[in-house]
Amino acid sequence: MDRRTFLSWVGVGTLASSLPVVLAACTSSDSPEASSPEGSDTAESAAPATTADGFTEVGKLADLESNGSVVMEDFGGAPLLVIFNPDDKTKVVAFKNQCTHSQCPVDWNAEEGTLDCPCHGSKFKADGTVTNGPAKDSLPTYEAKVDGDAILVKAG
Repeated sequence: MDRRTFLSWVGVGTLASSLPVVLAACTSSDSPEASSPEGSDTAESAAPATTADGFTEVGKLADLESNGSVVMEDFGGAPLLVIFNPDDKTKVVAFKNQCTHSQCPVDWNAEEGTLDCPCHGSKFKADGTVTNGPAKDSLPTYEAKVDGDAILVKAG
C-alpha cells in the first residue's frame, strides 16, 4: 500500500470514529431519544433549590462533619468551599474556592486552621484573609448558614 492510500484510510477511520460524538452533540435535548424518562433522577433534575431569601443548599451537615469541608464545582459560575467556623463550630464559612493569586483551588488544612493554595504556597486564615503570599487579596466570602441538616449559601 502506498502512502497516499494509507493516509486516505486513516482519514476515513478518523471520520468514522468521530461520527457517534457528532451525532450525540447534535441531538436536541427536546428529542425523545435525549429526554430522560419521567421520574428519573438525573443531574439536571437535581439542581439545588434556592430559598425565598436567596440561599441555595450546597450540601449536608453530615458531609461537612465527615469530610471537614464541602466543595461545589460551580456555584454561580465559580467554585465554592464551605468549612466550619473554627471559632464557632455551629456556624459555617463559605469562600470562592480560588486563590486570588492564580485562581488555583485552595484546600482546608484543619490541623493548621488555614486555607492553603497548592500552586504557589499562599495561605489564608479561616476568615479568608491572606497570611502568606504571593496572594495579596483575601478570598471572597459568601453569606452562609446551617438550616437543620442543610448547608445554605447566598450568592453575591
